[in-house]
Amino acid sequence: MRKELLFIMPALFIGGAEKQYRYIMESFSSSECFHVTVLLLNRPLIGQEETTKKFIQDHKEITFYQLKGNVINVKRIWRNIEKIKVLFKQYFWVKHYMKKHHINAVMFSYVTQLMLVPLFKSKGLKVIFNERNTGRQICDRKFKISLLRRCDRVICNSRYAADYIHEKTLLNVTVFNNGIKNNKVQRIDHKYYNIIVPARINRIKNQMVVIDALLLLKAMIPFAEYQDIRCILAGGIQDENYYYDIKDKIKKNKLNVTVTGFISNINSIYETTDLLILPSFEEGTPNVLLEAYMNSIPALVSDIPMNRDCCLTGDILFNPCSPDELARKILLWMNDKMTDDISLYNQMNYNYLINNYSMDILKEKYLDFFSRI
Repeated sequence: MRKELLFIMPALFIGGAEKQYRYIMESFSSSECFHVTVLLLNRPLIGQEETTKKFIQDHKEITFYQLKGNVINVKRIWRNIEKIKVLFKQYFWVKHYMKKHHINAVMFSYVTQLMLVPLFKSKGLKVIFNERNTGRQICDRKFKISLLRRCDRVICNSRYAADYIHEKTLLNVTVFNNGIKNNKVQRIDHKYYNIIVPARINRIKNQMVVIDALLLLKAMIPFAEYQDIRCILAGGIQDENYYYDIKDKIKKNKLNVTVTGFISNINSIYETTDLLILPSFEEGTPNVLLEAYMNSIPALVSDIPMNRDCCLTGDILFNPCSPDELARKILLWMNDKMTDDISLYNQMNYNYLINNYSMDILKEKYLDFFSRI
């Protein structure tokens, strides 16, 4: 008998977590043993309306429903109010849906869905919480821990998050690595030295340390060489105040930095990227680092446990509070002095990626997991 799965997401296109959910649902699309229904809680992220529409049209084997929440598009001051509205909307939608449809299991990743665990359990659903970050936010209140313990299974995408949740809840936590599609971009010749920082604009993502490092580079290299540096901050704007702080500093110092907002086709940027920087204070699994491995793009990442777990060399790590250290390591990559053998460096990273984060492994693990619950 075919199993019916319900995935609950804020939207299809926001960041790395949503990309992984798309990969997971696609893993089930060709299986006759499962049918996936996806509840999208919000209107699409502004600018991603057509991308969302196309994805839904291209995946007719998956059933999509969309509520009219606006959490991801409103200003920060109104966001908590919108979250409460969406909580009630999804509660009544789920309650109504379960009266007419049989569901075997539900999977989600946010606190608002965690509040619905008693409803899910009352209807006999298997409840899976899929943690996509560090585990800290989901364990920072007793009521969250209590609800988490009522879930049938908890999945994490990093050993760090799994260990943290186990320490706080004593739950046995399953670790499934993220999947990265094996589709290398074709690198294109270009004029400037292009740096990309692919992350949503948020203080936890720490883009400001990159801006400060670029300012320090002015005193380290000739002016003409400095003028050839271009930096792109590619990610949705989640913290408006932080965004304006960044924009003000860029404008005041006349930096060659572009803030693009969310980009659905990041490969178009990777084609001309010379250096990828991930300066976050927190990550789940650093997908963009793995994408750098896939595309043989040099990288620098903050020295935090989640990034450290994916690094084969500590040379690319930097203190996320030290723009000076970051500036010096940018300079090493610019001068081709970070590694003695760039070909060997790239091959080692690629092999690590394929052996641990392939789409085949992701698909196999999730299909097996849901066949057993």
